[in-house]
Amino acid sequence: MKGNPMNPENAVPDDVNDIATIMFDQFYPHPPERVWKVLACPDAMEEWLMDPIGFRPQVGTRFRFNAFPLPMADFSGALSCEVLAATPNRVLSIRWWDMKSSKPTVWTVTWTLHEVPGGTMVALRHDGFDRGDSGTRVYRTISERGWPGTMGRLGRCIDSASADGHRPPRCLVTDVSA
Repeated sequence: MKGNPMNPENAVPDDVNDIATIMFDQFYPHPPERVWKVLACPDAMEEWLMDPIGFRPQVGTRFRFNAFPLPMADFSGALSCEVLAATPNRVLSIRWWDMKSSKPTVWTVTWTLHEVPGGTMVALRHDGFDRGDSGTRVYRTISERGWPGTMGRLGRCIDSASADGHRPPRCLVTDVSA
């Protein structure tokens, strides 16, 4: 990546890394059941990913995400979404598209949970980037840089969730309640 990665307006993707899919693996020291409870929880999702409106972890559910707009990437932040897969403790896959973009682009994000010794490995796959579109390339670069922090926030939410699932996770860093 060329330019300052902290300033998205200066982010210019390298041709070498400019591919249509982002893949990222993250380990969590918790069983898949606990990871799933947070991954598929609408209240928690607002804390670690984006603000979901109408999300349910059921195939065919249509909902919306409100995200931070990125005008330099032709990304309004107003996303229409559909749940493509929701197998408890195994996989969550969501297709989303920008409702206000001048170019119709559809992305698919899939989280696949794998039980491993000592916890769960979550494989993230973010598909749908058009290498030929400059706005999409910028969005891909920003997404690639953002997923590690997003998956870190997911981990903090999982850490704060009760093991029995009777208490929703407290994910906010600013949450100081006892």
